[in-house]
Amino acid sequence: MKFSKLTLASLSVLTLALGFSSCSSDDSWDTTGDGKITFESSSRAFILNEGSMNKNNSNIYYFDWSSAEPKVGELYQTQNGRMLGDTGNDIITVGNEVVVAVNVSNYVALLDGYGVEQSRVSFENYKNLGQVRSVCYGGGYVYATSYGGYVSRLQVRGGKLTYVDSLRVGVRPEDVEVLDGKLYVTLQGKNYDDNRLATVASDFKTVSYTTVMQDPVHVTASDGRLYVNGYGASFNNPWGMVDPATGKYTELGHATALGFGKGMIYLANSVTDWNTYKTSTTLSAYNTATGTTDTAFFKNVPSAIATMSVYSISVNPFNGKIYMATSDYVSDGTIYVFNAQGSYETSFTAGGINPHAIVFLK
Repeated sequence: MKFSKLTLASLSVLTLALGFSSCSSDDSWDTTGDGKITFESSSRAFILNEGSMNKNNSNIYYFDWSSAEPKVGELYQTQNGRMLGDTGNDIITVGNEVVVAVNVSNYVALLDGYGVEQSRVSFENYKNLGQVRSVCYGGGYVYATSYGGYVSRLQVRGGKLTYVDSLRVGVRPEDVEVLDGKLYVTLQGKNYDDNRLATVASDFKTVSYTTVMQDPVHVTASDGRLYVNGYGASFNNPWGMVDPATGKYTELGHATALGFGKGMIYLANSVTDWNTYKTSTTLSAYNTATGTTDTAFFKNVPSAIATMSVYSISVNPFNGKIYMATSDYVSDGTIYVFNAQGSYETSFTAGGINPHAIVFLK
């Protein structure tokens, strides 16, 4: 989830992307742009649904996040006349544009603020890099990890995405984050036995390593700190904090999904008994200033969440609302909405299987 890093990046990149095209800025918003869909307002949210592996059923749906009762609609196929591909693995905002990484189809695409594809980079043209996994943005570049062992730099300029270069960082890199000019990449290892976070210096040449949990998955920057979560050696889903100054990793708890808001980390821990196939989910919130966890933060929680897998948690940077997405891995997921104080508000369909993340535009 990347997840989680997506929502934080939405605000920071608004100030970084002054030199980029912004077809949905306040002075150009016209409800349709160059696409076929008419949006009711500029308050758009895009849901990336991974779908099922090798089923070619990934999609992007949209909804108006300013509406009290959001209604989702299919976005990518309608706007572009083709399927997204297999498997939609990550989505971020770059100003008021959107970047999506599609794993098996092996490309990274740039969409405008209406979901119309502007440009793409096919990693099939760079076979040694392997299949693309995750993306982040910083310092004028989109960074993309790929399973061949690399992180690549892609440049966004004038509505066009272009490949620049790549750097080998380790075996099976998964997620990538940027903080203070440095890149941080989780390394899972050939047999999911690696326990390191790779740090790439600002020269995009020098790589060093920090020890975290075994099989780390996601890395997210928040409040000048780095947070990592992964499967762990015993599959107990540890998460913790990395001090970028010292490289010290401190484990803070166990969670399968994390969402990042202002001074808060929202946590879901979904544990499945594979003998009975029954899932149990607990929710909590971690205050980054006090270092305390509130197990009663979420209120009036629908009973269905307790027995479902929370697949991702996304936070709207414009109003602080928390979007908790559940999955049963075979049918369309459900999005549960909580306000910034943790009170449940409403729910609606994700429009697809395995909702990976939601990004927000205005």
